[in-house]
Amino acid sequence: MLPTWLTEEYLQPRLRDYYKDDQLKVLKIWDKQATEKGQNYVGLMTRIHVDYQQGDGVVQNRTYIVKQALSENVPQAQIFIEYDVYNREMDMYEFVLPKMKELLQEAGLDGKITADAITVDREYSTMILEDLAQSNFVNADRVKQLDLAHTKLTLELLAKFHASSVVLKQRHPNLLTKSLFTHFFARDKKGYTEVFNGIFRAFMRFINEHPELKRTYGGKLEKFSGLIMEYGARIFDVNEDELQTLIHGDCWTTNIMFQYDDAGTPRSAIAIDFQFSNYTSPAVDLHYFFTVSLREEVQDLEPALVDKYYSDLKASLEQLAYAGAIPSLQEFRLQFERRRFLSLLAHLFKPLIIYNGSEVTSDFSSVYKETEEGLRFQKSIYDSEAVIRSATRLLAILDDKGFLDLQ
Repeated sequence: MLPTWLTEEYLQPRLRDYYKDDQLKVLKIWDKQATEKGQNYVGLMTRIHVDYQQGDGVVQNRTYIVKQALSENVPQAQIFIEYDVYNREMDMYEFVLPKMKELLQEAGLDGKITADAITVDREYSTMILEDLAQSNFVNADRVKQLDLAHTKLTLELLAKFHASSVVLKQRHPNLLTKSLFTHFFARDKKGYTEVFNGIFRAFMRFINEHPELKRTYGGKLEKFSGLIMEYGARIFDVNEDELQTLIHGDCWTTNIMFQYDDAGTPRSAIAIDFQFSNYTSPAVDLHYFFTVSLREEVQDLEPALVDKYYSDLKASLEQLAYAGAIPSLQEFRLQFERRRFLSLLAHLFKPLIIYNGSEVTSDFSSVYKETEEGLRFQKSIYDSEAVIRSATRLLAILDDKGFLDLQ
């Protein structure tokens, strides 16, 4: 159902401004829910249909995405408010992303890294965005995960995004608002402590139900109980000699959309959802993306993928005329490796991300709370051969590299 304030009179001046058509007239608005129950925990998304007449008399029908903050009485909304995710995303769409697009275009790079914002309305905590589906962008299958072609396109996108943010900070530092310097594990905030401790306990119940995993890794993993948030904070800490960029912050399959050619081959990628963007090491995006979004055979190519990302990043920084030191490949590999523990933290969400069962919940707290519904949902998402294989592979890597030993 459309918000009562979203009327023809409200939308018309905003579309006139976006399309630069002072004679544009909105004729009709109607809505269709843009996401199914259980698919979006952070906000409300609605696809609206709009009939409008252009100044030249041509009548168009277009769709747009209306993205609203959750009502404050929704339980998880308080966590998102504490971490300023709604203002952060509005800042991204209103100030940061348009300037990044402009920088890329000026450098002769494709500037399309996300949907355009038709309007950002802070009074209603709402954004009206371009509907990328109208340009034939679609999501890949989150359960099947991404093959090599999709992965390479996403890395090229991340390289442009990260590179343009470095130049943005250099030339327009005032655009990076306070909210862009906080993250899930921020030491001055507490909301996500319950979330991560809860999903870590769910992970430990899973480990303890599988004798081989329990025998091999159970004791080491138990030592991290109560320390998850500090280990997460260390990952986001950046040394002076390390490259810092704006990161997407939630880079996984559903937050990347692809265009395809007639043969079904992916040709371009674009990012959506910037509630968790922040300024830190770009390796954070890579570890999260690699852990939760790639097929096993693509994960096995990790060293080559890191090298490809670095090559794309370096080329983009050079084309953007970045006036600063670019780390060497070896330095970047070390920067990536220092944050490998993030792959364990990201994996805590992987059972939910690739879940394809019948249990559905619209309450984010079911992911981490030990209520009857929560425990049932957590058991259901972990009941998967894919999760067992993934956890076994990941823990072997982390153990071999010494990341399961307390530092």
